[in-house]
Amino acid sequence: MYDRLLDRSVKMPKLIFFISIIVIVVGVGMYFVIPQKFFPAAERNQFVVDLWMPTETKVEKTHEAIKKIEETIKGDDRVTSYATFTGKSAPRFYYNFSPEVPATNFAQILINTTDENTAETLADDLTESTKHLIPNGKTLVQLMQQGTPYLAPVEIRVSGDDINTIEKIGSQVADILKQTRGSLNVRNNFHENYYGIDIKLKPEASRLGFTTESIAKTLYVGFSGAPISTIYEGSTPVSLVFRLSEDNRKNFDNLANTYLPSPVTGASVPLRQIATLTPEWHTGRIIRRNGIRTMSILSDVQNNYLPNTILKASKKDIENLKLPKGYSIKYGGEYENKKETFNQMILALSISIVLIFLILLFQFKNIKETLLVMLTIPLSLFGAFLGLVITGNDFGFTAFVGLISLSGVVVRNAIILIDYTNELIKKGENIREAAIEAGKRRLRPIFLTAMAAAIGVLPMILSGSPMWSPLASVLAVGVIWSMLMALLCIPVLYIWFIKPKDLSHLNTAS
Repeated sequence: MYDRLLDRSVKMPKLIFFISIIVIVVGVGMYFVIPQKFFPAAERNQFVVDLWMPTETKVEKTHEAIKKIEETIKGDDRVTSYATFTGKSAPRFYYNFSPEVPATNFAQILINTTDENTAETLADDLTESTKHLIPNGKTLVQLMQQGTPYLAPVEIRVSGDDINTIEKIGSQVADILKQTRGSLNVRNNFHENYYGIDIKLKPEASRLGFTTESIAKTLYVGFSGAPISTIYEGSTPVSLVFRLSEDNRKNFDNLANTYLPSPVTGASVPLRQIATLTPEWHTGRIIRRNGIRTMSILSDVQNNYLPNTILKASKKDIENLKLPKGYSIKYGGEYENKKETFNQMILALSISIVLIFLILLFQFKNIKETLLVMLTIPLSLFGAFLGLVITGNDFGFTAFVGLISLSGVVVRNAIILIDYTNELIKKGENIREAAIEAGKRRLRPIFLTAMAAAIGVLPMILSGSPMWSPLASVLAVGVIWSMLMALLCIPVLYIWFIKPKDLSHLNTAS
């Protein structure tokens, strides 16, 4: 069958060349339509449940709330063990896991399950069951991820100076994300505002030697407390805190009547005499990035949706927002992760292609033959992406690694064909006969080596691993497709493009 197909193809070199160009164009185009998730989920039997209570919630209230989530997982056969952390998060148990800054309104449960599959199903169940379990709290179930740590798969950063303006822009971005299909748990990292007291010093305060810093430190020690020593209950350290008695820090009047010693006179005066106390709303938490106030609007992703899809759907509306001067919107999450890593991998792929080209040029000493061999790399793109389509995998980090590996493997077939063709020409055969004969003679070794490589990675495909299945899919189908294209196109294009004057370096007999 191959012999007949090759004999017919030799008679239609322009058609074969046109088909090759179409295959390359379609292969490149498939990159833009294949779903992309740059780093897959980690195959671990662990995940965490975060709980955020309203800002300034006491740690005791937070602990009571997290206990309700504990009750939902007790007795579940899928859970082997769990650990609860109130006021802080679990220590860094996985390279991608970023512990939260300690806060009284935060708690976390680290859950170990029987295997990675039950971790996913239990995480989905808890996402639904805990959604309304704690009315005034927000729960977030997070599976472990691969790649560089990020706050959420979809992250949009709003930067500027004025907090109110940042919050207004952030609210508009959050509304856009909430209306985008596939988004889940849209939130921001400033958290909700809390009701507090604003203290403004009167002119009398400076005359008595008071400063904003000195008053802030005194009030912090009196109401929040300052650790002065540590005792141990067994192996557990317990801080001894110095502060006002409970009766003197109950309400607003206690704060206004707090006596502060004057640095100038030494006499104590109540706070209400040197400052104006005004109840008002305060920002829950202010985050700075590179020294600039930055609010991150975060969104998780529903099942069967990808971060890239959600960002594409919402990006146009976000970029249409009119921003005041001095304010900007940037994208983080998986988008930033992909952008940084993708650029590095493009550089690695470019270097490998240049090195392959130089080695081939040194070997063949002919630019036309070298370009024919290099043609098999873009011809293999269609097969590489077809492999992802067949196996249902997304294009990501490991698929790109497979693509880089494939570029070095597929040139082998063209090298074998062209090298054998040159050997036959040295023996006196003409270009046409030598190219056709090389295809027919080298069919079996090329087929056997290609299929051995493809079948060798078959267990990785069958494993269904989100980490390794994409890589194996790219290699297996890419190698097979490249074999078919090389066996058909290389002999035909060799006959069409290579002229006797191009083979002077072979010192042929005729």
